[in-house]
Amino acid sequence: MGSTIFLLSASLITLFVGWYLDSSTIEIIASLTGIINVWLLAKEKTLNFPVGIVAVGLFLYIFWGQGLYALVVLSACQLIFNIYGWYYWLRNKGENDVRPTVRLDAKGWIIYGSVILVGWLAWGYYQVQYTDSALPYLDALTAILGLVAQFMLSKKIFEHWHLWIVYNMISIVIYSSTELYVMIILVIVNMFICVEGLMEWRRGYMQRTAKSNA
Repeated sequence: MGSTIFLLSASLITLFVGWYLDSSTIEIIASLTGIINVWLLAKEKTLNFPVGIVAVGLFLYIFWGQGLYALVVLSACQLIFNIYGWYYWLRNKGENDVRPTVRLDAKGWIIYGSVILVGWLAWGYYQVQYTDSALPYLDALTAILGLVAQFMLSKKIFEHWHLWIVYNMISIVIYSSTELYVMIILVIVNMFICVEGLMEWRRGYMQRTAKSNA
């Protein structure tokens, strides 16, 4: 009940701030859809995927208009990963509502960490050399974090929450620089939901682990 009230309150605040700042309708709708998407994800609801498809489609349009080309690529990839994640979560779920959560081991952290580092530097360099990106390296870092986090989410890997939290922190800087103020509200709200999601997924994982070991 409390989380539902939080969702409604956050949505109303986003609407008010968007109206007060005279933000574009598409920015307001994208922000609201994004909040609902992350809230559903925190609850481990498969419905987060179709809602996510709508959200990232709107973000793709916004990022293109702002010259944040790495985030445009991220949004396009997220469309694909949302479709894949929707299928993967429901496949072989057994008696559960969705596929069980898995954890990364040390090898997994090294692999994903290396992909993030190399992808960030290469993507940032490419944007400096060949595009007029407004914030080439920040844009690239946010994009690669979001891309890896979305892939990990589609595979139901618990640690994707850590990447989303860092992603949101960097996004505050980007949205401030590009005057996407309503989307800053989205990021702040998503930070709270990500922390809640991390704790809920951890509780669910521990409960399922304890049950399987009993």
